[in-house]
Amino acid sequence: MTTPDVKPEAVTNSNLEQLINAGTGLTLFVWEDSELWPVRYVSDNVAAVFGFTKEEFIRREVHYKFLIHEDDTARVNDEVELLKSGKTGYRLTHQDYRVRHKDGHYVWVTDTTVVKYDEKTGVNLLFGYLIDITERKELELKLETERNRLSLLLDATRLGTWEWNPQTNKTSFNERWARMFGYEPGELEDNVETWSSRLHPDDYDKAWQAIKDHLDGVTPFYESEHRILHRSGRWVYVLDRGRIIERDAQGRATRYAGTVTDVTEQKQAELDARRAAHAKNVFLANMSHEIRTPLHGILGLASVLENTDVSDYQKRLLRTIKNSGDYLLNTLNDLLDLTRAEEGQLKIKLGTHSIVHILEHIHSLFEQRAEEKGLAFEFDIADDLPRQVIMDHSRVIQVVSNLVSNAIKFTQHGKIQVKARWLAENERKGELEISVTDSGAGIRDTQRIWQLFEQEDDGLTRSQQGSGLGLAIVRNLVQLLSGTIQVDSEMGEGSCFTVCLPMTVHTGNAPSDEELSELLLPELGQHRVLVVDDNSINQMIVTEMLLSLGQQVESVTSGQKALEALQQSLFDAVFMDLHMPGMDGMETTKQIRQDSAIKQPYIIALTANAFPETRTQALRSGMDDYVTKPFVKEDLARVLNRINVKTQRKKHGI
Repeated sequence: MTTPDVKPEAVTNSNLEQLINAGTGLTLFVWEDSELWPVRYVSDNVAAVFGFTKEEFIRREVHYKFLIHEDDTARVNDEVELLKSGKTGYRLTHQDYRVRHKDGHYVWVTDTTVVKYDEKTGVNLLFGYLIDITERKELELKLETERNRLSLLLDATRLGTWEWNPQTNKTSFNERWARMFGYEPGELEDNVETWSSRLHPDDYDKAWQAIKDHLDGVTPFYESEHRILHRSGRWVYVLDRGRIIERDAQGRATRYAGTVTDVTEQKQAELDARRAAHAKNVFLANMSHEIRTPLHGILGLASVLENTDVSDYQKRLLRTIKNSGDYLLNTLNDLLDLTRAEEGQLKIKLGTHSIVHILEHIHSLFEQRAEEKGLAFEFDIADDLPRQVIMDHSRVIQVVSNLVSNAIKFTQHGKIQVKARWLAENERKGELEISVTDSGAGIRDTQRIWQLFEQEDDGLTRSQQGSGLGLAIVRNLVQLLSGTIQVDSEMGEGSCFTVCLPMTVHTGNAPSDEELSELLLPELGQHRVLVVDDNSINQMIVTEMLLSLGQQVESVTSGQKALEALQQSLFDAVFMDLHMPGMDGMETTKQIRQDSAIKQPYIIALTANAFPETRTQALRSGMDDYVTKPFVKEDLARVLNRINVKTQRKKHGI
């Protein structure tokens, strides 16, 4: 058997054709360099790439030049002219361009063309192989679009960007980052010290800790607000955010990227607001003290006069004085609470208390006021209320009292009804639901009433007085207690406010303060009491109240005289004014506690300052209790009662 005589050129051409046709991505063209670039040759797979058949090109039913996208035609022409000029040698790779498919869409191609002179025809032939890169090109275009979008976003949001390699400490900063701090990019060294050396000393450790927390996996991303030194010497407040975007084979971070936002204006506004809030707090503290001191004199003397031989008419006048003073005091307390709420300083103090006792207390507070307006005042308390729950009883009283006070104020006839029921979640937890319903005029705008200083009846002709603080305080307190509040109202039909407060049932056997108080006799035991106050009116009020409670009382006008009295005689309790010239109440208390020769009494602070910071300072100085002016004799009785409660606790081994 003999082998056919095959020319080497035939073998080469056949193999090339098979190789080209094996895939659909590469297509071979030979064009004649004339006006419309007629196709002399094209590989068989052309239909798979462009939709047009080989025969359509060869028979010149379709002209390749007309298939090039109009936006690319001029450039491709220029590149062919450049190729023919010989400046690129005999070959040139075109920039990517688009060729129209038979069905109308465009195919992106990369095209390397070789020019060769055809001696037979006397024209240049262009040999080109085209590769379909549509998929890759579309991905590139999408990435470019995203890059452009990111660039626009960075410009619009004025973000500086940075990248850091924690392994090498090499760091890069974009132009906006540099200019944010007064530099050009070329002026900054490409290491992390460029950033860290400009950190404010007070922010240095905090910023590096935030970076480390993300490196160690403690936080999902890095975020820090700190100050960086500007070239001019001023400090720029920035919000710096970032995260690890690349790790090596050992899991070590190699790319840590992020953004920086200049927040100086916002921070300055925040600092200004804080300074203004502090100034407001100082003003309120001073005003509180200045208002409470004379108010204490008014209410205290009215309370003392009530226990003297006065006529019924005079009793009514005294009651009016007390009611007006109480209203002023409540408004002052609401304003202070609102200020604390705005600054996040409102705190809850949990204890074990009886819901029924609290509701009975509220009933006694408002019974007379409702009776004076001719309103029925009803309480509907469910039988299944827990005997004792853990709550902040003073805040609960404040919430319900505000709602009841509002209901009485805006109801002219009919009734006020308070309902209480327990919504059990399990044996230990549940919600106390308290609703306050009135038969008043109703509320037009149930959203407006929660706003500070807003009232339904506004303007000079409004029928009811009020500061507009009550419901704003209620909402803040309910939120503080993790509860909810809602209002249902119809014009002419009245309103119903419903509060739900989560609570825990107290199941322990240890008696509470209330239970221990119930063990006491109705009347207080007699104590020797020392009153320390430089103000003669305040001294007289406290002394008269204590005498009416059956106590033995002595008084002095300074801290030094108080020390002398305690060194000479035994006293069970001392009522100590905080603000005195020379040695104030706190310093006097410290000296009493340090004097081993004095039998230590129960010391109660007396002050017109209602801020919790003052209370904390007083207790830290060694005082046992704290009473805020103005107060009535019942307040003093409760304080003296705690001395007995303390004794009862010792007796019960608590």
